[in-house]
Order: sequence, then C-alpha cells, then structure tokens
Amino acid sequence: MKIALVSDWFVPRVGGIEMQMRDLALALMARGHDVRVICGVPGEPEVDGIPVERLPGPRLPGFGIAVTPGVFGALRRAMAEGGYDVIHIQVGNVAPIAHHAIQYCARHRLPAVASFHSVLKYYDVPLWVLDALHGYSTSTVRFTTVSTVAAESMRPLVKDRDIGILPNGIDLAWWKRPSPPGGGGGHPVTEAGPVEFVSVTRLQKRKRARWLIRAFAAAVAGLPPGAARLTIVGDGDERPALERIIRGAGLDQSVILAGRQPREAIRDVLHRSDVFVLASKLESFGIAALEARAAGLAVLTMAQSGARDFLNHGVDALLAADDAALAADIRAMIADPAKRLALTEAAGTPPPGVDWTELAPRYEAEYGAAIAAVA
Repeated sequence: MKIALVSDWFVPRVGGIEMQMRDLALALMARGHDVRVICGVPGEPEVDGIPVERLPGPRLPGFGIAVTPGVFGALRRAMAEGGYDVIHIQVGNVAPIAHHAIQYCARHRLPAVASFHSVLKYYDVPLWVLDALHGYSTSTVRFTTVSTVAAESMRPLVKDRDIGILPNGIDLAWWKRPSPPGGGGGHPVTEAGPVEFVSVTRLQKRKRARWLIRAFAAAVAGLPPGAARLTIVGDGDERPALERIIRGAGLDQSVILAGRQPREAIRDVLHRSDVFVLASKLESFGIAALEARAAGLAVLTMAQSGARDFLNHGVDALLAADDAALAADIRAMIADPAKRLALTEAAGTPPPGVDWTELAPRYEAEYGAAIAAVA
C-alpha cells in the first residue's frame, strides 16, 4: 500500500506523536509498504529513510501551529495528488492540520484512519462543535486511539461510533534490560546506596513534574540522607520552576534534572534504575512508562493515566488515586525492599500486544477497513 502519515508534528520536534510516527513508518516500510510523512514542521526531506513532505507557510509565533490558508491548501494538494491508498492522520491536543485532513478526507471520501494520541478532557464543547460542523460521527473516516482513557474523552466528537484501541508500539527486545553476568534475567534490588527512581517526561505543566517532586519530597521526609534519588529526564519551560522547588526543599543532592536525552541514553538510565515514576494524570497512554515496563522496572503512576491499560496494580505497578497516594507509594518502594522486589520480578514479563511485530498487522487491518468503507 501507499500510505500517507499526516500530522501537525514530526521530527526534528521530539515528543510522543513524533516518535510513534517515525517508528510506525519504519515498521510499515519493513513490511513492504510505501510510506510518506506529511507534516507541518520544518526540517529535512528525509528522516531515517522516511520521505517527508513538509508543508510550507508561516506558523503561529512561539507555538509552531499552522494558522494560514496556504498551509492548508498545500495539505489538500498533497493528499489529493499523492496517489495514496490510505491516509493515516495523527491527532494531538491542538492539531489544525490533522483536523483539516480529517475533514478533507471525509468530504471527498478518501480512505482514512484518524488516530488520537491525547486525552481530550475539558474539550467537550469544541468537540461537539467540530462534529456539528463537519460530521465526524457520520463520516467514513475510521477512528482509533491509544487507550480506553483516551477513547472515553473522544465521545463528544464521534458519539456512539466504534473507536479502535491500538496502543503505542515499541521494540520490546531493544528496551529489555540485558541479563547480568552469570545469567538470571532479573534486576537485583538495590541493597546499598540510594533507591534509584527515574521519570522521563516533558517539563510542562500538563505533565505535573512539580507535583512529582513534591511527592518525592514528602516520601523521603524523615528518611536518612541518600535513601533515594530521583532522576528526571526531559526538558521544557517548567525547568526554572522545578529548580526553585528543588532548592527550596533542600533536594539538590537527591533530585537530578538530566535534561533531554537521546533514546539510547534513556535506555541506559532505565537499566541503571530501580523504579519508574510518573505523576501526569492526563496521560493518554504513557509511552515512557511502557518503555520502563519493557526495561523491567516497576512503575508508579496515576490511576487516571492511560497506562492502566498495560499495567497491573499491585502486580507490576502501583496506580495512585492522588498525589498523597503517590508519595506513599514512593516511600513504600524505599522502605520495603521485599515489595519492590515483588513488583520488579513481575515487571520482568513483557507486556503483551505492544511490540511492532504485533501492532503493524493491526494497522494494516485498519487501513483495509478504511479502503472498504469508501468502496
């Protein structure tokens, strides 16, 4: 098949949607498909062997969002003239290019799949308006999303239509922690030195890194110095505020802001750590949590997160109802090595259904259904 992956965002911008599009394109190309990305981000015409058509035109300063008619005109031409068998649209929170692509495909009955990557909580009224104006709920476009949590938030847009749940994908073998010398696949629980916590997240308010640091501070209060350490991998405009919180709590030696890191470095940090922790509530899936889970780490995160689809509370993870519970879970991982060991050992079994070898055929099935829907 000739497939277009359409989105507002793509590499060199780095985030969940961007990396999932890259990995999906590579997985589909490995299966013999002709794949091209159409996006609204300036950059090179090829990324890791993937052809990229970058839509021309000015963007909203400071945000990079398409707002001018020329961008949307170029998008329409790219979809109409590309000879694609199917158009796969990747939709985030604020995504004018993606929504314009959905509307164009619906109006012209082009085979299309629209995958939503965000929790659209608090967007009910805009979603109702979009459906009323453009008929999402009655169109031939097929809708998928990455988790049951994200699917629930889409209901004002698609009403009672079926929503396919296709999780984010990873290469399980690549993320897996190597066996230690002498055999045995498990990760030994730290017996000496600090319990190493790690979080991988963008430093934006929506990701709640402030609350993560406060929960960690509450968890280590009264414990011996050096009992635990938290490394946060990622960057964003919240960094100055986080640095002030760390200094104010006297956690300069216990909380490390490691900045943005390449995937290889993130994998290395995961392999050196004991527990992965994430405080975001509006997490549609939690790809970083999945990568940590694949690396054999016990995961602490919020019960509201879409990560609950692939985590098992009390088995390989602890899902906190609120920030106080998250702080209690962090403290339990420090104070109770046996509990930490039990979660870690359970995390050694890979989660099912998330490797690209399993997911790529499911996307192919969606593409086939999209083609049949307009036949």
